[in-house]
Amino acid sequence: MISVFMALIMESVMAFVTATNNIGYADMRLFLNGWAEGLLAALPIGLTIMLIMSVTVKSKLVRFLKS
Repeated sequence: MISVFMALIMESVMAFVTATNNIGYADMRLFLNGWAEGLLAALPIGLTIMLIMSVTVKSKLVRFLKS
C-alpha cells in the first residue's frame, strides 16, 4: 500500500514538473489539463515498474544479502 502511495506522489510531482516546463502558468486551465493528462499517462507505467521491482529485484537482492 505504501508503494502505491509513493508511486502516486512521485508520478504526480513528475507530471507537475513536466507540465510546468512544457505549458507554464499563463493559462491555469491548460496547465491543470496537461498535468492531469501527464499523471494519467505516467501512473500505469510507474505502478508497473514498482510491481516488477518489488517482485523480481527485491527477492534477488534479499537472496544476495543473505548469502
